[in-house]
Amino acid sequence: MKILLLSHYYWPEVGAPQRRWSTLVKHFIDQGHQVIVAAPHPHYPHSRRDEFFRSKVGRRRRRVEAKLGGSWDFGEFGERIIRVPYLHSGPTMTRQLLDQSVASLGAISAVMRLMNGFAVPDVIVSTTPALPYLFAGDAVARLLNVPHVAEVRDVWPDLISDLSVVTNTAGRYLPRTVTGFLEEKILPNLLTRAQRRASAVVVTTDSFRQCLQRRGINAEVVRSGVGRSEIDQTPHDKPSASDGVNLLYVGTVGRSQDLSSAVIAAARVPGVWLRIVGDGVDRPNLQALASSLGSPVEFFEQITGAELAQHWDWADAGLVSLGDVPAHARTVPSKLYSLLVRKIPILGIVSGEAADIITSNCAGLVAQPGNVDSVVTSMQALVQGIDSPDERGRQWVFENASVDVMGREYDRILELVSR
Repeated sequence: MKILLLSHYYWPEVGAPQRRWSTLVKHFIDQGHQVIVAAPHPHYPHSRRDEFFRSKVGRRRRRVEAKLGGSWDFGEFGERIIRVPYLHSGPTMTRQLLDQSVASLGAISAVMRLMNGFAVPDVIVSTTPALPYLFAGDAVARLLNVPHVAEVRDVWPDLISDLSVVTNTAGRYLPRTVTGFLEEKILPNLLTRAQRRASAVVVTTDSFRQCLQRRGINAEVVRSGVGRSEIDQTPHDKPSASDGVNLLYVGTVGRSQDLSSAVIAAARVPGVWLRIVGDGVDRPNLQALASSLGSPVEFFEQITGAELAQHWDWADAGLVSLGDVPAHARTVPSKLYSLLVRKIPILGIVSGEAADIITSNCAGLVAQPGNVDSVVTSMQALVQGIDSPDERGRQWVFENASVDVMGREYDRILELVSR
């Protein structure tokens, strides 16, 4: 099978979408499939490609820079990569959406231009969190008359209204009545139509799958898969210190995560030390907030490998956090699965399905998103001591959220849509 993947985030960048699709592309190629990827030149989480290669993560991947610059690259597993233009992004949602929109339009153009001379793919796969790629996948699939599998990692289109996406990006230029109409009617309707046209829409939670199915969309669940390297690690067995708790957050530092609740709560609970390892648009705001409160929070750049392992050695517990919006009740951050398989006690500032997974597996404590008092109470309980999770969480990951399960589920979906 010939698979064309459209993604805004891809190797050699580092992040959850990049890791997931590196794993899946390797799986597809090992299965004998051909894979072509259309993605921008690497730059995330930076605004420019040269900033990426000067970063701590990018310097380790500088050897690939010599491959970049033409229309085609080769990936780490032999996949062909069409590198498309992108716009120098910035910390605002407006700049990020413009970057993603330019790249998605570039992907449509590049695919139609460069696919000449290559066999038409058997299936198109588009993936968010870059929302414009859903429309790009829909357009390319219709132009080539092939099935479209739309992977929707976040709860779109519901998040458009919950996060006031249009108001936050264009509110300075448009009246609230216009931005509200776009958020509540026009954009959700456009996205829902594109999802209905897709042969399958891949989501990451059962609750969102049921929601989409009620809208007449063929939705399938493929959870983010925990890699073999994490599964094979010795489970975390560090006892909590008697005089406090080291709490570690690793991942995107964005508005959706709403880490401000944890920063504020840490300032109010003696004995909590919080580390935030990662990059994102909300990091400068959080650093300013922590400084103004005197909160015991340290910030570190996005890293991988041995340096990240040192942070886990330091940690007594892991933090998972999402903001207080209705759609997040149908969201499960992929880092939750990593914490479960490592048997690290979890502080989850989450609701809905994510909270249910933590509590049903006795994997840690749950606090109410957006409620600082609730987070304070949970942090106080952590300081007083919490037992290490048992095998239930690890077993749940093996059965529901491992890379083997992820690969098998994708094989099944691709086989169904390509018949």
